[in-house]
Amino acid sequence: MVTAALDLRGFSHVCINVSDMERSLAFYRDVLGLRVIFDVELAGQGLDAVTGDAGARGRMVGCLVPGSRVTIELLSFGHRAPAPRRGRAGGSGYSNIALTVGDLAAAWAALDARGARPQPPVEVGGVRMFFLGDPDGTPIEIIEFPGGALSSADHNRA
Repeated sequence: MVTAALDLRGFSHVCINVSDMERSLAFYRDVLGLRVIFDVELAGQGLDAVTGDAGARGRMVGCLVPGSRVTIELLSFGHRAPAPRRGRAGGSGYSNIALTVGDLAAAWAALDARGARPQPPVEVGGVRMFFLGDPDGTPIEIIEFPGGALSSADHNRA
């Protein structure tokens, strides 16, 4: 049986569950330089259905990634504590988010100066990168592709 392909239009956002909204917002906005485009309180039947919890409530802040139409949405729940984070390596599922920069050394220096404690840069398959953690330990990859590419698709000529 052949089925029609989904009519996918693009990539929208990544949603990150955070334990302390103000602390995380300060990191994504002030340290990484993302721009807040919405900040909403969440409650009601829709949220109850999505979470599976009656009386669910929370807050979501959308942060625009510069130079793109993609957002990182920070989500905190007021009715339950966030689940412990799984490690980056060796598991299945979510691993990290990656943000592209034009000058990896300058990005590393800026983040180090802001107290973000980035790991030393490495090169993998001709692509340069380093990692740092957000306030909850969510791994953030800062990546520079050769030739000015802005994404893995650009770099691999997809």
